[in-house]
Amino acid sequence: MAVAIVIGLFVVAPSGQAGSSPSDATQKARTFLVGMLDSNLGLLPEYRGATVYWLYHDNYLAAKVLNISHPKIAQTIRSAIDREGVHKSGKIEILFGEVEKPLPFHQYQLIDVRRTTNTVIRTEVVTGDFLDGWTQYADLLLMACIAETNNPAAQKHWEAAMRLWDGQGFLDVAAKHDKRYSTYKLALALFAASHLSPSAKPPEGLLEKLLSLQDDSGGWITDYDAAGKKIGLANVETTCLSILGIEAFTGCKAIPKQ
Repeated sequence: MAVAIVIGLFVVAPSGQAGSSPSDATQKARTFLVGMLDSNLGLLPEYRGATVYWLYHDNYLAAKVLNISHPKIAQTIRSAIDREGVHKSGKIEILFGEVEKPLPFHQYQLIDVRRTTNTVIRTEVVTGDFLDGWTQYADLLLMACIAETNNPAAQKHWEAAMRLWDGQGFLDVAAKHDKRYSTYKLALALFAASHLSPSAKPPEGLLEKLLSLQDDSGGWITDYDAAGKKIGLANVETTCLSILGIEAFTGCKAIPKQ
């Protein structure tokens, strides 16, 4: 009986090892993010030890996911972004309904905002050129699902994204080229599923797959292969999107810091 109770406290990951519950995982992830804050810049680096600091998407997302749990840190990040004179990207804000005309998608450009001796502050900005071929990418299909105000059209984008699911991840043109799956696309699928009305059902095992890709540090790893082997480092963007996706889909909430 005691053994059964202990086992019941854990979610079994696909690897067969016990893993965190969704709420424990997101709480641990927020601790990871807080520990990444550079107090001098008021920003989080791309990953631990990195010298590149992304305003959009990384720090914009970090401010969003820390807003309830760590409001002072979230405000510090927002103030730092404002200090750099960058106020939007035109893409990632789609998740929160903050883009006036999200569709059709445009091409995006990665630019340096400011350089110092030891650091580079960068961001992503929208251009005036339309983006061709975006329906071949699972993340953009899922973003379109979120951006689309017409529910039948949003449903079509969802179905197109689900056709790219191969049981392990989203095998879109990027995954085929890189021969690896992107973790953040799992998170976007959970977020998009909760956005549809009625909510959609993600592929079986997707949530468990995402939970299994959390690093011991609390952050989420960038990529993984068909065997589930983690590739890359725990980074801010993937971690933030994983928190958002898990909480949107499971209904678990951020816990305000006491």
